[in-house]
Amino acid sequence: MPAPERFIGLHFFSPANVMKLLKIVPVPETSTRTLTTGFALARLLGEIFGKSVIYEAFIGNRSLMCYRAAAETLLRQGVGIAEIDAAMRGYGFAMGPFEAQDLGGLDIAFLQREGARREGQDVPETLGDVLVRAGRKGQKTGGGWYDYTSGDRKPRTFEAVARLLSGRNKVGTPLTRAEIARTLVAEMASEGQAILGEGIADKAADIDLVEIHGYGFPRWRGGPMFAAARD
Repeated sequence: MPAPERFIGLHFFSPANVMKLLKIVPVPETSTRTLTTGFALARLLGEIFGKSVIYEAFIGNRSLMCYRAAAETLLRQGVGIAEIDAAMRGYGFAMGPFEAQDLGGLDIAFLQREGARREGQDVPETLGDVLVRAGRKGQKTGGGWYDYTSGDRKPRTFEAVARLLSGRNKVGTPLTRAEIARTLVAEMASEGQAILGEGIADKAADIDLVEIHGYGFPRWRGGPMFAAARD
C-alpha cells in the first residue's frame, strides 16, 4: 500500500446527516499530520468527534453489547422486561434496552452471534436468540420483547415472551428502578475501563462522548464513566 501514513478511518454515525458524532480511527501508520487533518475536517463539518483505534465493535457497540447483556442478566434473575425499560427511561434514556432492540431489530445482533459461532467461537445462547428463532425479530415482525399491532409502535403485552422464556429466568430479589439503572450503568462503566485498559480509547471522556452523542446516554448524567465515578 503506497503512503500508508496518509490513511485514516472516519466512522460517521447513521444517519450521517442527523447524527453529529464522528469517530476518527487512525491505523498504526497514520501520521500526525493526517490525524490532525482528520480532526480539522471534523471541525469543519461541525461534528462532535473522538479518537478510537481499530477494534471489532469499537467503543460504542462494545459498550452497547455489555449494556444489553447486563439487562438480560437482570431478566434471568427475575426482574421484569417492562420494569428494566422503565428504569432506564426514568434514568434519562429515550428508550429502555428491550424497547430499543425491538426498534432496531433483534436479528441484527443475532446474525453477528451466529457468524461468530460458525467461526468456532464459544458464544452462549442469549434470550434474544430464543426470540429470534421463534420468529420474534422486533417491531418489523409484530413482536420481539413486546407485542405490537399493525401501524402502532407502542409496546404491548408480551405473554408469548413469558412462555418462550419460561424456565430460563427465576424469581429473584426485587430491585428498585434506581438499583436497576445503577447496575446497568456500572456494567457500561466497567466495560469502559476495559476499553481504556486495552488502549482502544485514550481517555474516559472519549467513551462518555460516544455514549452521549451516539447511543442516547442522558447528557446531563455526563456519560457512564462520569456517572459511575460519582456513585
